[in-house]
Amino acid sequence: MAAVDLAVLLKTGLLCLIAGSIVPFLAAKSQKAANWAAHGCAFMGGLCGILAAAWVLLTAEVIELPLWEIVSGIEFRLKVDYLSAFFLLVISLITTAAAIYSIGYVSKYNSKKNIAYLGGLMNIFVLSMVAVVTVDSTFAFLIAWETMSLVSFLLVMFEHEKSQVRSAGYIYLVMTHIATAFILISFLLMFTYSNSFDFAVLKKQLPFLPEAIKSVLFLMCLIGFGAKAGIMPLHIWLPRAHPVAPSNISALMSAVMIKTAVYGLLRVTFDFLGGGPAWWGGILLALGLISAVWGILLAITENDIKRFLAFSSTENMGIILAGVGASIIFQANDQPLLAALSLTAALFHVLSHALFKGILFMGAGSVLFAAHTKDINELGGLIHRMPWTAGLFLVGGMSLAALPPFSGFVSEWSMLQSMLHLAFDLDNIWLKIAGVTAAALLALAGAFAAGGVVKHFGTAFLAMPRTKAAEEAIEVPITMRLGIGLLVIPTILFGLWPGVVLKLINNITNRYLSEEITGMMVLSIPFAGTSETLSMAVIFAAVAALLILVLIVMRLKFGKSNVVIDETWNCGTNLSSDMAYTGTSYSNPLVVIFNRLIRFDRQVEIQSKYDYYPKRISHRFTSSANIENVLYKPVIAMLVHLSQYIKNIQNGNLQNYLAYMVGALVLALICTR
Repeated sequence: MAAVDLAVLLKTGLLCLIAGSIVPFLAAKSQKAANWAAHGCAFMGGLCGILAAAWVLLTAEVIELPLWEIVSGIEFRLKVDYLSAFFLLVISLITTAAAIYSIGYVSKYNSKKNIAYLGGLMNIFVLSMVAVVTVDSTFAFLIAWETMSLVSFLLVMFEHEKSQVRSAGYIYLVMTHIATAFILISFLLMFTYSNSFDFAVLKKQLPFLPEAIKSVLFLMCLIGFGAKAGIMPLHIWLPRAHPVAPSNISALMSAVMIKTAVYGLLRVTFDFLGGGPAWWGGILLALGLISAVWGILLAITENDIKRFLAFSSTENMGIILAGVGASIIFQANDQPLLAALSLTAALFHVLSHALFKGILFMGAGSVLFAAHTKDINELGGLIHRMPWTAGLFLVGGMSLAALPPFSGFVSEWSMLQSMLHLAFDLDNIWLKIAGVTAAALLALAGAFAAGGVVKHFGTAFLAMPRTKAAEEAIEVPITMRLGIGLLVIPTILFGLWPGVVLKLINNITNRYLSEEITGMMVLSIPFAGTSETLSMAVIFAAVAALLILVLIVMRLKFGKSNVVIDETWNCGTNLSSDMAYTGTSYSNPLVVIFNRLIRFDRQVEIQSKYDYYPKRISHRFTSSANIENVLYKPVIAMLVHLSQYIKNIQNGNLQNYLAYMVGALVLALICTR
């Protein structure tokens, strides 16, 4: 396919998204027409994006698409290189599935909310994310970034009549503009030293800046992009905004919007600054590990499915950040192959997380659609009433828990490998300690993730219905199941054949590190050196063969099993939903163990009939991260206190106001000079 054809394909996708932003409002009088117009256009736009991005990654062609000149010297131009193409592929893949899912999901708002508004904003949201990862100048990037932030805020506020939604929306708006402020300052500093907004000029000039200036740029971008990614301690908006947004939008926000922060960080760190010292990687590694362990620990205590998934996003963004950090450490220690492995693991997990988090958020939306609640303590037995949703949700959960043969296993295994290489293949004793610690913490986070999946799937889908709504739930419309199923296919495919993803990523690692990663290196365990490996493929084949052999021998020796499956015996009494574990009881031991990290308020109510035999015991608790009480509340209190003094300058005195103007003018002249 010629480059001009690729440009036409990309332009067609953009036009579909633009049409999806306008046509639904024109068809607003018909909810059904607006629904199909909005999500049909989003589907076509996503499909065109998949084709264009995959072609760039497979053929190494680059798409350049000039659009218009904003002012003299500042042009709004799209350029899809390897890094842009990878993130465009992720965005387009999730958009395509979410568009099909949304056709059924938004029907819940019929005659209640404006579907045209929701569908139109969804297309603008996707369009802004595409622009973020494809524009070719810092000026255009900021326009696309701010558009993405504002439109996502409007989508979060879709059900603004609820006080919880308004509160979450305002916190999200504040945090996203704090992020934008740091990114803006860093871009202005880049302009000061390069006298250009153009990415190509920045790539040529910024690597030669003094190390101190480069470090300042890196730290400001880390804060700016880290806030959007939801890493600790900048995550407070994420568990509030994702649960209250419509579930199709939650899937887009968690699966792809927060990944634009990873794109921005990679673009600045590897493209503009040409890599950095090992301590940059150390900061990313430490922040990533803290986010991973603390995020999933908070997630497992949640009983709200969408809040669990939101905190899980903090965990997975931490894992990705740790991979990027390890890559920078290896690069600084002249280990380009291992740096490429770590970067490959990070990018692989970007794709894996997008897939399984899209599945899970849309699955949670299906539960909410059918049972009208997200609280797992009010669910139960849904596997019998929603078997398709249960099966699809389970696949996403197993991938989140990094279980084979799903893509989440391969990406997290590659990440664990990178941490082991830190321990075995570098000479610095501190880096060896960091590698061992990182591997242990990633394993711990993986165990917590598996526990969280067991808790939420088991409580929501197994056992007996706890409420009438759960008992009366029925399977969701076919479009919702089809949308989730579209993401299940690549989740399994990339887990069984990870080489497909490696081929897409190798152009990126070759561009930045001049190295390519093979499948053998991804599926190997490092020991004393990179040459001493044990193939994971051989291990899996041996274990599978052994299990089959044992089953055959058992069958030949003992014949068919005599076990009879019958109704559960309960000492002669009937089974009831009160006898099953609740989400609260499942996670309570962890809350007690980690009570220094998790602040919780326990409430126990006992209804007694006899002195030693209570009739009913109700136990509930609410948990929150201490970080909000330790960091954010004191800062907010200080700002409120400071504002009481600052407001005194607004005293209505004209002479004082003139003095302020003269002082500001003098200060501006001094700064200009």
